[in-house]
Amino acid sequence: MFEILILLVVFGIGFYVGESVFAFRIRHLIYKEAQERGIIIDLHEDDKPNTSKLFIEQANDMMYLYEYEANTFVCQAKTIGELAALAQKYNNIKYAVVQHDDDMLMFVDGNVKEKE
Repeated sequence: MFEILILLVVFGIGFYVGESVFAFRIRHLIYKEAQERGIIIDLHEDDKPNTSKLFIEQANDMMYLYEYEANTFVCQAKTIGELAALAQKYNNIKYAVVQHDDDMLMFVDGNVKEKE
């Protein structure tokens, strides 16, 4: 009786390991085929864009752009569009999430995008 129990446990472990190896091989083949067809673009850690977190303060008719975590000044302008262009021009900020009052905006390549 004890031998049958050991045999069932060994069979169960073997089945689970075999199933895992099979799933890994299938996943690898599908990923390889998708990469060859250009469906998947392989991004390395260095290729991922850096997204800044910013916020806008407004005083009189001037807007001031600051980094959220460091609370450092980035630039100033009269419109949000000018802030996006100046942030890219002077601080090389291509992608940013910006808080303006209760609104969340996105800066993408010097342009303003509304949150959808």
